[in-house]
Amino acid sequence: MSAYINITEVGMFLLVGLLFILLNLVLLVKRYTRARFAMLSILAASVWPALMIVLSVEQLSVMDQLTSGEWSLDAMLAWGVVLSTALMTMIPAGVFLHRLVSVSRLHSER
Repeated sequence: MSAYINITEVGMFLLVGLLFILLNLVLLVKRYTRARFAMLSILAASVWPALMIVLSVEQLSVMDQLTSGEWSLDAMLAWGVVLSTALMTMIPAGVFLHRLVSVSRLHSER
């Protein structure tokens, strides 16, 4: 089994997931985001590395699975990766954009 697992890839997947979890925790502590959105993004960031490791071990192409048109376990894993990636990136991006707009409005009123 260790011949099929690239330890560098696994470490990078876990690092990216951990960074997004920490980012969402910082946003939650500073009260920039609501708890429900932060927890949804944290859940997605914790599921994402596991899905990516499974797809990496099975050596599946995500795009091939998304465009195959059939519902198999591999296609469901690929759609899970897409959904979790969207949630873990779009929620903090929305928070940053909202914060950027509110700060720019504050400075334009002065």
